[in-house]
Amino acid sequence: MTAELAQGCPPRIVWMLWLQGWDQAPEVARAARASWAGRNPGWVVRPLCRNSLADVLPAGIIERIFATPKPAEALSNQIRLELLHRHGGVWADATTICARPLDDWLPQAMPHGFFAFANPGPDRMLSTWFLAAERGALIIDRWRAASWAYWQGRQERDTYFWTHNLFAAIHAQDGAVRALWDATPKRPAAHPFHFDPTSRALLAPPGPQIAAALADPPTPVFKLTHKLPVPPGPESLFRLLVDFALSAAAPAVTAANRTLAHPGERLLVPTGGTP
Repeated sequence: MTAELAQGCPPRIVWMLWLQGWDQAPEVARAARASWAGRNPGWVVRPLCRNSLADVLPAGIIERIFATPKPAEALSNQIRLELLHRHGGVWADATTICARPLDDWLPQAMPHGFFAFANPGPDRMLSTWFLAAERGALIIDRWRAASWAYWQGRQERDTYFWTHNLFAAIHAQDGAVRALWDATPKRPAAHPFHFDPTSRALLAPPGPQIAAALADPPTPVFKLTHKLPVPPGPESLFRLLVDFALSAAAPAVTAANRTLAHPGERLLVPTGGTP
């Protein structure tokens, strides 16, 4: 094992982003944020928006990222790589739910300074909805550099999965990146608690096996979506998972989220989180 492979754990910070502002975030994002803060009291949760990016990134970097009009997910992909490069920590998409405390599993999952859930589909080596890295981790540094090169002179992305394709390219071309990723323990991105916008399972009542799974989650991070075709009902799997996320928070926060009248109301932050 080379010295390059001998890395540690990330800074104890969780980055989340809702560009429009968290007072505009949907219910699932507010519940997700509560789950990360509530289940990780020794960590700092930083919920960012477009205006607060200036608190954590240089003005010139923000200007470059937003100089080319991009969909929100493309902006988010660049921002997450920049944050992990400069600060390290954990990136959690706004629709990911923390099912197990990070300290219970993450140190063992990233012995070489980087972690991502693997193989979300036959065309992708990893997912980007949860990333963990040391500050200055080699994989993140080279992935970030490839991202800047990709957008040089470009006005639009060539595919929704451009970030994933860049990772595959640097893995193929860069022996150091390949050694690090290949030596990283693999946890599957595709699991029963991963839902995309085309899945209607969130709208249906949960099956009898779900309660047992929530009592002992089979994966540490759930991936939900806010792009449901119709509002979920009170007996839906979506409602059960939102309540599961809120169960990690202090009782006052859980009650506040259940009684929000509209998305503009503010979420109280449970002990261990940040405003």
